[in-house]
Amino acid sequence: MARLIVWLTCLALAPHAANAAPASRAHATPTATDVRVERVRPHKESHPTLRFLRENRDFIRAALDRTRQQPASGSAAAVSIDPRFLTYRELLAAVAASRDSVALADQAGRSRELLHSVTELGDLEAQLDEFDRQLAAQRARLGVLQADFTGDQRTSLAVVLSGYPPDATPSAVQLTLEDGSLLTVTLSAGERDALRQGGAVQIFHGYVEPREQVVQIALAGGGAAGDAGFVTLDPPRDRLTLLHLDLSAVRAAEGAPGIHASTWLNDARVP
Repeated sequence: MARLIVWLTCLALAPHAANAAPASRAHATPTATDVRVERVRPHKESHPTLRFLRENRDFIRAALDRTRQQPASGSAAAVSIDPRFLTYRELLAAVAASRDSVALADQAGRSRELLHSVTELGDLEAQLDEFDRQLAAQRARLGVLQADFTGDQRTSLAVVLSGYPPDATPSAVQLTLEDGSLLTVTLSAGERDALRQGGAVQIFHGYVEPREQVVQIALAGGGAAGDAGFVTLDPPRDRLTLLHLDLSAVRAAEGAPGIHASTWLNDARVP
């Protein structure tokens, strides 16, 4: 046996001896694995493939016997049905009918609730419409007030001086409007010369309220510091009102009450 193994090993390595010699110089010879060769076939345990069928042979045969037709012994006559079975059917039908009745009642209740909700929505919509009408009326009223007080303001007043006092040389004119604002206008030498030569000087031009109001006038400087005068005006809406103050009749001791005043409207509209 040992000689046969050595002879087979040498026979397997013989074809590669010539080529393996140069390679052995650079690389080591790989380790060989021994394989045992025997004269008698080795015993191998075999497992039966139908072990389940063999172990359950009786059970399978009994199952097959039940599949074969066998004559039955006994009477095949019809028998009466148990009345309870019919009662069960009637009870089930009554249960289904009761369920349908409950479903219909629930649906009717939901329909009533929906109708009630729709009615409430209609009332709410009517209230909202009323609120909208009230808001529209309020907007119309606010529009009227806005047009009267905060709209395009075109009511204005222009104050013009003319004439020259014979015994006084006023150097300033003070105007106190209805709202309490004080305006002091100083007359320059050129403006006084223009008044002396018959010209006119504008001392104020601004917007005023379209209502009756009182304007206070006072003269200052040049011996004309007398009492103050008051002029009542009623400017019309969206028109220019001109106030003319004639100083030619003013006396130094009398002051502003000696001014001759006159008003007129400037009609700039196209006829």
